[in-house]
Amino acid sequence: MDRYSMIVAVMGQLCGTALIITLITAWFASRRRGPAIGANDGLQRIESRLSEMQQSLDAVAIDVERISEGQRFATKLLSERGGVVQDAHGIREPASRGIPR
Repeated sequence: MDRYSMIVAVMGQLCGTALIITLITAWFASRRRGPAIGANDGLQRIESRLSEMQQSLDAVAIDVERISEGQRFATKLLSERGGVVQDAHGIREPASRGIPR
């Protein structure tokens, strides 16, 4: 091996070692600092969207309860009325209670 080949090999090893040490140092420094600010911002957006979804779900639950309460009231009125039904011509007749005519 001549003198110039040896210099190239030694310089390559030195530069490679310096590069690896720099990368390892940067990696440890980034792990010590913690997560980036952008990751924290993403969590806040997800949390706000989940909060909005929870509020929407609560509103839907209230509306469903109102609808079911109205259905119970209408059923109660129909049962108290005795089952009289008015047809398209305005003639009132008793509702059939499952008995065929």
